[in-house]
Amino acid sequence: MRRTTRLTACLLALLLLTACTIDRGADGDKKDRGPKASTEKADLQTYYKLSDALYLTVIDGVVNEDRSIKSDGQVYIPYSVAKSLDARFYYNKTEEQMIITTPTDVLVYKPNSTEHTVNGLYVSDTVPMFRAFDSRLYVSTEVFAEYSDVSTVLLSGPQRVVLFRNGVAFSSVTAAKDTAIRIGTSFEQDIVTELKAGDRVISTGENKNGFISVSTSDGQVGYVALSDMTEAGDWMLQPSTKNYRRIGLPEGTVHLMWHQMWSKLGANDLRVALSDTQGINVICPTWFDFKDTDGNITTLADASYVEEAHRQGLLVWALCSDFAADVKGYDILSHTVSRNALEDNLVAETVRVGADGINLDFEFITKDSAPHYLQFIRELYIKCRKNGLSLSTDNFVPNAGKAHYQLADQGYVLDYVIFMAYDEHYKGSEAGSVASYPWVESAVKSAVKLVPAEKVVLGIPLFNRVWMTDKDGKLTLESGGMTKIAEAAYKNATPTWDEVCKQYYAEYKQNDIRYQYWIEDKESLKYKLDLIPAYHLAGYAGWKLGLESSDVWSLLSQY
Repeated sequence: MRRTTRLTACLLALLLLTACTIDRGADGDKKDRGPKASTEKADLQTYYKLSDALYLTVIDGVVNEDRSIKSDGQVYIPYSVAKSLDARFYYNKTEEQMIITTPTDVLVYKPNSTEHTVNGLYVSDTVPMFRAFDSRLYVSTEVFAEYSDVSTVLLSGPQRVVLFRNGVAFSSVTAAKDTAIRIGTSFEQDIVTELKAGDRVISTGENKNGFISVSTSDGQVGYVALSDMTEAGDWMLQPSTKNYRRIGLPEGTVHLMWHQMWSKLGANDLRVALSDTQGINVICPTWFDFKDTDGNITTLADASYVEEAHRQGLLVWALCSDFAADVKGYDILSHTVSRNALEDNLVAETVRVGADGINLDFEFITKDSAPHYLQFIRELYIKCRKNGLSLSTDNFVPNAGKAHYQLADQGYVLDYVIFMAYDEHYKGSEAGSVASYPWVESAVKSAVKLVPAEKVVLGIPLFNRVWMTDKDGKLTLESGGMTKIAEAAYKNATPTWDEVCKQYYAEYKQNDIRYQYWIEDKESLKYKLDLIPAYHLAGYAGWKLGLESSDVWSLLSQY
């Protein structure tokens, strides 16, 4: 009986030891990998259904459903992929041409042509660099690698085009032990590639069945057991290589005033307008607009105005708007001939009067015209650069409805991107502040995520509004100078400080009408201007000269 008990105890200990071994796995992992854990290398060429002419397309560590192709010894990626990764690859369907714009050159490619142009001069290619196969467009990896800001590598096993955006930080994990990337989310799946302890990979997906999708830096894609990995933070494989040289800029912070005009103003007019101002270093007159769809412009430019501005130490940035009611921006920008004509006319007129830069205030860009507008900016930049002119744009604060303005892509090219941080509430909205502090700060935070802070100029309001609600609930508003509107508020009410908006608020009722004021004054502007050093912005732009109260100049000159 004693012998049987001893034998039973030994067997029990053996079973416990075996169970413990199975639980931990042969390599000490606590996860049971089961008896069917595959040690086979996956045949990825067959798995992805590739051929000699068909390549896998791996974008930022994720396999794209569109395959790349090989023809005449050249590998091509789908144009849709090229465009999604770098907006500089611009295709005009009507004209059937792809245009690539660098800081100095404009390259034009036609589908299946063995030549292209660089600044209008023809260059021969051994094979087409831009092709159409089965009604789909493809760009050669040779051209894409040279002109995009995307790391582009051709590899085998499986044969693939590996594309990673430069300057992008990807989430990553590190192998805590020797392990394997597999083609599926179980240990029974075959192996894509082996990982050694300490190997770092990009994490491209969420936890599925205890596995996460990952990619190596050379585009080997699959799944790895989450228990085998540790967090490794963000990983930037390659910094951005986009580098547009900035020229014609003011020294230090930008102190800009827009100068709206409806007729030509000369030197004396400018002297009067600037007589009580302090600290401005850029004046931006509203000179140009569309004249017709051929790219001609209307102009109020005057050389004596520029001479006076220069005498007072100011740069002049000539503003062009798209406000002409009977001319649609799309009709100009979507055609190369009219778009180029607009560029040439703007530069020629700016140079003629001796101004220092061009400022674009295009507020009616539609989603259809947006790609053409961006191409216009790129091409205009080259012509500005050749003539020593700066180039800037005016934009709405970042929001989903205006995402098609592609602010990040603007920021790569332009010298400055000005955000009009006002009209938080406007005609047609509910009553409220023109630019409350929380709204402006939120706009700044969004802006610097899209555009380098040193290029961001904060547009500030130098005007006030009064909101009027009648007895039937109908809401109207009146806009005017800072002093005029504020005086009416103080005359009829005692404004109180709104700590949230960082503005004085006033309201009163008169003749069955409710009047409401969110007052923009020296005190409220200070909070907005303090965002410039806080977020390392390039400066401010005030809308508009002549609406400001006299006491703001001592404040503005401090920034």
